[in-house]
Amino acid sequence: MKSRAILCFEDFIQSETTRKSYLYHLEKFRIFNNFNTIDEILSLNNQDLQEKIQNYIRLFKSKGRSHNYIRGITFAFQSLCESNDKIGVNWKKIRKMLDKKHRSKTTRPYTTAEIKRMLHSVKDLRNKAIILFLSASGVRRGALPVLKMRDLKQMSNGCLAVTVYEGSNEEYVTFINKESNDALSLYIEQRKHRGEIITNDSPVFTAQYTNGTTKAKPISEASISNMILRTKINAGVNFDGAPNLLCHAMRRRFNTILKLNKESNSPLIERLMGHDMKLDNSYFQPTLDDLFAEYQKGMADLTIDDSERLLAERKAIEEQRSEIELQKQEQKSMQQEIEIIKDNQIKMNHIMNMVREGKVRIVDNNNEIINLELI
Repeated sequence: MKSRAILCFEDFIQSETTRKSYLYHLEKFRIFNNFNTIDEILSLNNQDLQEKIQNYIRLFKSKGRSHNYIRGITFAFQSLCESNDKIGVNWKKIRKMLDKKHRSKTTRPYTTAEIKRMLHSVKDLRNKAIILFLSASGVRRGALPVLKMRDLKQMSNGCLAVTVYEGSNEEYVTFINKESNDALSLYIEQRKHRGEIITNDSPVFTAQYTNGTTKAKPISEASISNMILRTKINAGVNFDGAPNLLCHAMRRRFNTILKLNKESNSPLIERLMGHDMKLDNSYFQPTLDDLFAEYQKGMADLTIDDSERLLAERKAIEEQRSEIELQKQEQKSMQQEIEIIKDNQIKMNHIMNMVREGKVRIVDNNNEIINLELI
């Protein structure tokens, strides 16, 4: 059973992803100090706790850990203390230990050619499906372990809608293209062939193959990162001078490709990324079709295989052509209606002129039919 301190801490942190990250840092700190529980951190007096935190930060600074990583550790400590009303720790002094001259690492997304090389270097169907899923959907690595089969919905053009973090405050919808869907289908069929019974509650990506006698376990975040790292090394993908974030570099590629489109809609793209837009999340409510239409603008460029990309581009061109033809038909129909209106207007003007000239008179019969009589 969780202690009251941990329950208060979990209630304090609204984001599930942030909560997991902070608990990870607190657990590492507990082990480092040989505490039996995380609660023992709160039992320290303020001076001892501050010194231990400072020593812990110095340790990671000496190891060359990033500014943001160490910053996350300090926020984990502060959140634990504030959520349990432990006051007196000088957080301002602790944060002063962080390097003010810190500059973010120069990073860049994967190129399409690099992802193609990574795909050629793996034979496992699951790993191919994961790489294509990450690159096509732009989801975070942490989304895959909690993804269930029920979170996938068939869309047109061979695509799937993906409900990310279903049922949580961070829930949002993105998509995968036909290329990624095809790879995922092969992986799912392989699991069925090996005896696994796939249900709506089955994980989309499993930790290991099942023989049908044991319940499939979802893949872990660490396993995903390790697989991407091995694949990247085997493919000879070099990021010297511009270190990337393994899985997150695919998310950056997704964002970049969609936003480079001249007709892109940034608020819709932010929704596809699952970014917190504050008040916009409450007032801006695009439909699934709105989001899918935005996704399809960059779908061809998200595709890795050249032949699949050509098919996607051809499909997009055909849809644009169909839309243009439809617009032409609508314009033609509208023009015909305008010509009829013009013709009727000419006839009406002619009749009114005859009335003014006394050549005809208007007779109202039984209040329904109006006749014109020549004079």
